Order: sequence, then C-alpha cells, then structure tokens
Amino acid sequence: MLHNSKIIHMVGITGQGMVALCELLVAEGKQITGSDTGEVFQTSAILQKLGIRVKKFQKKNITKTVDAVVRSSAYGDAHVEIAAARHLGIPVMDYIDAVAEIFNTKRGVLIAGTHGKTSTTALVGCMLEDAGYDPTVLVGATVRRWGKNARAGKSEWMVAEGDEYQNKFLKLRPEILIITNIEYDHPDFFTTKKQYEQAFRTLVSGLPPRGLLIAEKNLKQIIVSVPCPVVWYGIVGKPEGRHMELNKKAALLVARRFGIARVKAKRSFDAYEGVSRRIELYTSSDADTVVLDDYAHHPTEIKTTLAYIRRLYPKHRITALFQPHTYSRTHVLLQDFTRSFGNADEVVLMPIYSSARERKDDFPPDLFERLLQETSKKHSNVKDVSGIKEAVAYCRNLVPIANGRVIVTFGAGDVWQVAKALATD
Repeated sequence: MLHNSKIIHMVGITGQGMVALCELLVAEGKQITGSDTGEVFQTSAILQKLGIRVKKFQKKNITKTVDAVVRSSAYGDAHVEIAAARHLGIPVMDYIDAVAEIFNTKRGVLIAGTHGKTSTTALVGCMLEDAGYDPTVLVGATVRRWGKNARAGKSEWMVAEGDEYQNKFLKLRPEILIITNIEYDHPDFFTTKKQYEQAFRTLVSGLPPRGLLIAEKNLKQIIVSVPCPVVWYGIVGKPEGRHMELNKKAALLVARRFGIARVKAKRSFDAYEGVSRRIELYTSSDADTVVLDDYAHHPTEIKTTLAYIRRLYPKHRITALFQPHTYSRTHVLLQDFTRSFGNADEVVLMPIYSSARERKDDFPPDLFERLLQETSKKHSNVKDVSGIKEAVAYCRNLVPIANGRVIVTFGAGDVWQVAKALATD
C-alpha cells in the first residue's frame, strides 16, 4: 500500500520507530505529514531537519489529499485522526505493517531480544555500511554516526530492530535473526513469562532453512527447535556490566556470515559512536560532575548499566535518578526494581511515566509509594522527587566532592530532559 501512496500521514510520528520509518519513506520520495501530543521529544530535531512540522492531534489534520495513514501502536481506532481517516475511506496501517512492507521485500537481518537490540542493530548496520554492503537500516534510537534513526541503502539487505511488544516482530521475515537475550517484559501484553518466551519461539520457527539464528548461549533451554543452522555465543566470566562485549560478539557472527574479515569488523566497532540514550554523555567524561542518560527501564538493564558505570568510575559517588516506565511494568517487576540499584550510592525516584496504552486506575493507587518503600528496604539512601523540575533542582544542589560525582538518569519516558538541563548549567 505504501509503495502506491504519495502523501502519507503519520499518527504519533515522534516515536523512535515512527521517526525511523518516516526517514525511510522520505528517502523514497514520499510526502510526509505527522502529528503527536505536542510534547518535545528527542526525535523532534530529526523531524525538523526533514522539514516536517509536527501538528497536535486533531481531526482537521486528515484531509482527502492523504493517500494513507500510518499509526503508532499507542493509538487505536477511537483516536480522533484514525476515526477521521476511516470516515474518509483512507487506508490505515499499523506501524509494523508499514515496516514489514519494506523489510519483507529485502534480505533481512533482524535483531530481537529483551535487552541490547538497539545497540546491536546499530553495530551491525554500521559494520555492513563500512564493508560496502550499502544496507537499509532501521534503529530504535538515533545513531550518532548518521544523526538519525535510519539509513536508506540501495542494496538488497536491510537490518532492523525487532520489537516483541504486541508480537510485532512476527510480521517480519528475516533471513538472519539475532536474539540477544530473553527476559520477561511487557506485562501489559504478555500476561505470563511463558507467553513472552513463546513469542520468540514462534519468531524462530519462521526462519527459512537457508537462514541463520545467532543467539546468546543461555537461551538454549528456551529456543529448542530451530529450522535452520544456529550459532550460540557468549563471553567468558560474569556478564554484568559487559553488555557491549556481548553485542559485538553477535555482530562478529554476522560478519562471518557475510564474509567480512574479523579485523575489518573490529575496526568498524572501534569507530562506532553509539546511539542516543544508551549511556549517553551530556558532559565531558572527566567533568567534576559527570552527567549520563540511559534508556534502561527494566531492572536488568538498570543493574547492568550501573555495573558498567561503576567500572568506569570506581571512586565516584553515583546518583541514579530513575523514572519508572508504565504502571504495568512497575507493578509486575516491582521487587526486581528494588534490587537493581546496588552500584548506586544514592537512588532518586521520579513519578511513574504513564503510557497511552494503559489506565492508571487499573493499578494500586499506592504503587509508587510501594516502590519507594520497598527500595528503601534494600538501599540505604533513597529519595523521591515530584517531577522534572524538582529533579533538576535536586541535582543542581548536590555538593561537589573530591572524588567526583556521576548523575545518571534512567527511564524510557522524558527523564532525559533532566540530563539535558544539567548539561546546560
């Protein structure tokens, strides 16, 4: 449908995946319009560079000149713009169906997993670019080398990040599949751990016989039936804080499949500049107070990232500022969250960042208070703040110390604004 559409309107355009898709559509010569809540997101700068003015959600954004509407998974049929499109007979596509329309015409490399898929996707994409394969790449964050979330290549290859939420990745048909890890998440959709794991098994079952599965070795008990060759990978010793080593191991196995020399692949890794919101520095690395931001919103991600930061700054005082993401995840993984801050000297909790896909009233009214209380039982120094402004004020009032400080903001919401504000001081 997209190939035959000239003017495409995107509902929820500022989402990371939507922006990446938008970049690919613009590269194809499509005329894009878009709308969102009116908030400022990290992706807003990318859309501005593309010359796309983001409008606030409203019925009048949908006119008969629009050929197709692509919507974020956060918005259903009751949304004012979706309803308007249906009324005018304009085709409406879900984000993942639009991605599938592009991905499934290519030879696909898909990176899936609970953690690490964004960085691994960027690593593989940059490596194939450096090796001259000219891939199309779709990433769930801004790749610093490109200054955007996507790369429009001209070859038959496409590298993409596979999102398990709502079983989205099952719409994609990869030739090569990487699974970085599997750990229960998205309890608002997968009601049990068993359901969550089954989604990955179903994904694997769709691989072609000529395909390849590259999977972390601890997944052998979960992924037991594979219709194609499989290569297991891992690292020696404790993995805590060594997640980028694991990501590079997976990328090296992709290099082997493509016939890229190991030394050439490692040269590409050395030149890798990272992606936004993944241990992103907002100050110099040797500042008196180092400010970092990370997208970590799952207990394991927080624990792993703090272990890495502690290795980088063994003597610094680390303040972890955490904004829980979604009531459902906070509710189901509450006890795991309370145990994830061991490498922080101080924990500061922000209010739960709600999602359009859930209702606050469906959860205990004291959920945040329980998180605060239970975390205080596991950690000796826990505080809470009421929002972005108070968080910024609190961090600005921290007294400099001889060994230095690290302030790291965690969460999939808008907590990055705290790091940005501190970096401008």
